[in-house]
Amino acid sequence: MSDMTAPDPGKKKENGAASLRSRLQAHAPRYGVEGCPVCQGLGIVFDPQAGKMGAYELCQCNKKRCQCGGQAPFMYFDESHNAMVPCPAREAYLALERIIRLNRNSGVPARFQNRFLDTLDTKDPGISLLIAMDHAVEIIYQYGRRKDPDAPDIQGLYLYGSTGTGKTHIACTIVNELIRLYQVEAHYAKISRDILNRIRESFNTSSDSYGMGGRIEKELASYEALVIDDFGVHRESPWVNSTLYDLIDSRYEKNLLTILTSNEPMDSWKDLFGGRVYSRLKQVCIEIHLDGEDYRLRESRSIS
Repeated sequence: MSDMTAPDPGKKKENGAASLRSRLQAHAPRYGVEGCPVCQGLGIVFDPQAGKMGAYELCQCNKKRCQCGGQAPFMYFDESHNAMVPCPAREAYLALERIIRLNRNSGVPARFQNRFLDTLDTKDPGISLLIAMDHAVEIIYQYGRRKDPDAPDIQGLYLYGSTGTGKTHIACTIVNELIRLYQVEAHYAKISRDILNRIRESFNTSSDSYGMGGRIEKELASYEALVIDDFGVHRESPWVNSTLYDLIDSRYEKNLLTILTSNEPMDSWKDLFGGRVYSRLKQVCIEIHLDGEDYRLRESRSIS
């Protein structure tokens, strides 16, 4: 009789996470030592135990070969050449500086800044969450191929569903992954606070941002990747609809990645603003309905 052993759920989960990381990092630039078991050659890691919310740092494979003590401009004196030469870890230090700066300026809420696709709670996930994750992974994978002439255009996401289904969580993990792996200028914006209210404030003559509406719109339209959270909460006026259309349209023309979260399905825009916003959304995004148990409640139970 053959020796049959039951599959180890923990091992299966570990293999699944490794496979996911491999897919995400397939085209990411390498700044570390090839074959490093910790960073897989990326050279930079995120330590969830560092500080209050975790922090990026050089992997041990780079720390071991560092000759500059981590001091900019990351050069050291090479006696054999009698000259200052680049530290072996210089490119990793420069990449780390960019990642920290981009992360600091990303606008991602603090509670989501240490979240990545391989840390999402996938215990008993609904099918819609798996579909959204699969599309998120594909976005990261294809982003690494964006300079390949044969690479397909990267479509954004329109994630909608009731409160707590993981829409913002998934959107923010995409921002975090793009920054971590490709040093992309990716940004998170709340529709009211970070977009409409900022632009409205530029009309106020007593505001520090008076007259800067055009600059704000140009900034939002220029991020390599932009998450717009709570899209559709405010659409009570022609000005709001026109502003949102112009933003989505501008990003569409520049072929920039846009991810939206909403409580309402995309076709709720069909009869608004002559259907122009709806038409653009259909061209820019893949629509995914997230349903099921409140993700935040499920996550809190897994921690407790």
